[in-house]
Amino acid sequence: MTILLLQWGLFSFMIGIVLSLPLAAVYYQKDSLARKIFTNARKLKSAHLDYFMQAFAVGVVFLLEFATKTELPLYVVIPLIYGTIMNPTIFLMEATPYIRSGTTRVVYQLLKGTSPVSLLFAWFAIAYLYLPLFLKISLLVIIAIGFIMFGYHYLQAKKQGKDHQTAL
Repeated sequence: MTILLLQWGLFSFMIGIVLSLPLAAVYYQKDSLARKIFTNARKLKSAHLDYFMQAFAVGVVFLLEFATKTELPLYVVIPLIYGTIMNPTIFLMEATPYIRSGTTRVVYQLLKGTSPVSLLFAWFAIAYLYLPLFLKISLLVIIAIGFIMFGYHYLQAKKQGKDHQTAL
């Protein structure tokens, strides 16, 4: 598995490097073909940076495997690799106008529904496999606090919406 993680991490890193060319064209050339293809420069920049970030993340997983002298199970590696490549691809697709119709829209919707979930699953599995109990409990506490804050603010916004409607 280790070599597989390195290969996909290098692949993601290389895509990030390749995307620097159209990114530069979009930002620095007024009338370029890249501007016609990539109509949302912000999303192109996000894709460019996310490919680098995902390559770094896979490198961290490689170091975890190397340091602990263990291999991750396939049910963790496959979603990790899928999410590593496809999550930034979502940003790349959003940078173009082609996601609005046709086959590209279907692929985009499929990726948008599966890629973040697979990446989230892989990282939680990695955390479960490698973190000591104290850090697992700390992570769960932080997640619980986040849900409590979200619920509190959701209820406050709902209450303010009702108050606003009755005042009208």
